[in-house]
Amino acid sequence: MNTITDYLNLPFIEVLKRLLKDAVKDCLAESGVLATLTNASAKSKKRDPDGLKVTEALEFLNENGYPMKIGQLYKETSNGTIPHWKFNNKLHFKESELLSWAESRLVNGKAVGVLNAEDRPKKKGGSR
Repeated sequence: MNTITDYLNLPFIEVLKRLLKDAVKDCLAESGVLATLTNASAKSKKRDPDGLKVTEALEFLNENGYPMKIGQLYKETSNGTIPHWKFNNKLHFKESELLSWAESRLVNGKAVGVLNAEDRPKKKGGSR
């Protein structure tokens, strides 16, 4: 809302809510409380190294030089080649075990079993 005419079309209670909300937000920003709360929530979102979910495990592997897609991760778990646990029908991983598993599969500093775009076989046949 930029002008007073924008407020004229709203019910009085809605105008009060918006004014109070803006005033509180400005007050918190000036005092630095808002920044502190934002930093605290960002710190609390750090992942637990002993209880990674599938998406967190995937991020961890990709961050540590072992590029993998979610389908490949599920295939590795169903084959039993990657260390994992199941709790309440959900997969969980440990960072330390994932790291040692990934390092054991590295050959000459490259991940084994991961196809990059240049590694994929070319399609046979001509173009139409």
